[in-house]
Amino acid sequence: MEDFQPGLVSFVKSNKSLLPGIVSAILPSDADIAEAVNETKSGSSKALGHPSLKDQFRESMIWLKWLMFEGDPSSALEDMAQMSSQHGVCGAVWGKNDIAFRCRTCELDPTCAICVPCFQNGNHKNHDYSIIYTGGGCCDCGDETAWKRKGFCSRHKGAEQIQPLPDEIGNSVGPVLDALFRCWKDKLLAAETTSREDSTVSSLAIGLRKIASELTYVIVEMLLEFCNNSESLLSFVSKRLMSVVGLIGLLVRAERFLSIDVTKKLHELLLKLLGEPTFKYEFAKVFVDYYPVPVTEVLRASGDIVLKKYPLLSMFGVQIFTVPTLTPCLVKERNLLVILLECLGEILLFCCGEDGHLQVSCFIFHSAWCLFL
Repeated sequence: MEDFQPGLVSFVKSNKSLLPGIVSAILPSDADIAEAVNETKSGSSKALGHPSLKDQFRESMIWLKWLMFEGDPSSALEDMAQMSSQHGVCGAVWGKNDIAFRCRTCELDPTCAICVPCFQNGNHKNHDYSIIYTGGGCCDCGDETAWKRKGFCSRHKGAEQIQPLPDEIGNSVGPVLDALFRCWKDKLLAAETTSREDSTVSSLAIGLRKIASELTYVIVEMLLEFCNNSESLLSFVSKRLMSVVGLIGLLVRAERFLSIDVTKKLHELLLKLLGEPTFKYEFAKVFVDYYPVPVTEVLRASGDIVLKKYPLLSMFGVQIFTVPTLTPCLVKERNLLVILLECLGEILLFCCGEDGHLQVSCFIFHSAWCLFL
């Protein structure tokens, strides 16, 4: 430890069997977490000089990145970013009212669009295109399920162009990610279970949600850095996420028990990962299973404010249900058509008055209806 991160890297190289325990030890201990949560709640003056829980998790990620890349992570990521000037899929994530381009000549359905740089780097001469303001989503350039190949820009040539992560990097990054993801899953599961079982919102439930939220934010922050620097890393991260049983399901349901700002950050990562076709398929299966939950919650609450707690359906429904090669598989394997019709039936029954007629003034027609559409 006298040599700090380089010393830890050297130690782990000689003691690889100890890696899972070392990853757990690098993360804040339960005592550290409890102290940080209590000080935050009490607003004590001590908290002003004590690192926040998020800062502690960020410090842990620095050490873990050194283990992943067996050296300075900044240099490793910079080297990986320069390895290739040509990429597979853009996947640039938009906010509200960002500018993008539709091209009816190139799009595979009316929900598809590409970012300004991809449009400028492509050839859309004499095409039927228009400028739009986005409400979210991500650039479809390079995604052959959304955009015709002839409309790809000069930098994005399809997911098959993504090069595998070199073995020497994967062999060091993979085990650390696996151990971290298992810890992440445990924290998410604890927060979800307590939130579901504890209707009184006890201090324990609040604390577990706080821990899960802060850890999720910092992990997502790190993974977005990986994905933005290297598509090879993006593909690698998606595969490691899929290998942890139940983790994708927890990430889909996370909007029910994590804070809104963390959920927004998490959804940004999930949008990036959808550029990997295998991940999109696995995500879609979990997404379909989850679909009825927010619909039921909105109807039960009888108020459109609940919709703001469940942004996943409106954001990702268009990413999943408009893909012609994916939707038929979901109909066959996950009973998608039945699920959608049952949700539609619940919405229509909710909107029926005592006379059996639909009440078009009902809030559900203006708000919850978008969950189905």
